[in-house]
Amino acid sequence: MNDRIFLGIVPNFNFRFAIADITSPAIEASKIHELEPEMSVFLSKTMLGALFLAELTKDKQRVSIQWKDDSKKSVLAYSDRFGRMKAVAYPGELNYDDIRNQFILGLGILKVIRWEEDSNFYQSFTNLIEDTFEANFIKYIEESEQIRTFVFMDVQLQDPLKRVKGIMFQALPEATESHIASLEQKLQRSLQTERFWNLEHTEMLKELTMLLEDDLQILSEEKTVLQCDCSRHKVMDIIVSLGSKEASSILDSEGKIEITCEFCKVAYQFDHSDIEKIF
Repeated sequence: MNDRIFLGIVPNFNFRFAIADITSPAIEASKIHELEPEMSVFLSKTMLGALFLAELTKDKQRVSIQWKDDSKKSVLAYSDRFGRMKAVAYPGELNYDDIRNQFILGLGILKVIRWEEDSNFYQSFTNLIEDTFEANFIKYIEESEQIRTFVFMDVQLQDPLKRVKGIMFQALPEATESHIASLEQKLQRSLQTERFWNLEHTEMLKELTMLLEDDLQILSEEKTVLQCDCSRHKVMDIIVSLGSKEASSILDSEGKIEITCEFCKVAYQFDHSDIEKIF
């Protein structure tokens, strides 16, 4: 697979960009959570959004995007700038013919959390509007960071998903209104075509070079993967937080304590001997 993310600069326009292919991680996450096509789209785009935010921030910062709308459908996705992602999705409660099933978010909240290394996290949010994920994602960025941003995402919905790709452009401080208008015109004309998204990522970069008539500067390249960071040790911390009395009560009634990771569905089991060692 060609799952990659590239970070670069468009010098003549004073923009930075990230171009990502997360087809395999998105397919794998959708299968783990047994999602219908519509929720697979929401999950895939949220994963792309978290990856873009992580890629365009500090090296060791980790980012999560979480949203939930008034239909009670929700997605939570994490990423770091090295392309390591995890995600979970929960379908909502909509009638079969509700338009919000068709890739439109309802009203609700989109929240972004960022973790600095050896520091506290900080969070920001925006109110969802009834529109696509991309529209809400751009709304969040322009409200929270006041940076002119263009985002294009393509999720091909066939069984299985054939491609999950995206491109994000952000203006640098030196970008003028002329740069912004010119770039937007070129992107809107060419990035809406099926042919472009069918290209391999190296060909997409060549296409952008010709489209923008500029020598794109690639600053980094990472492989994108679905990689849960759960572990038996982390689950033990959860059991410790329950306390000895509560853990013993569960053991007495169930014969074991089993905790399943909501992201990767791995089940961790602990028996009486394990609990004695923990406490």
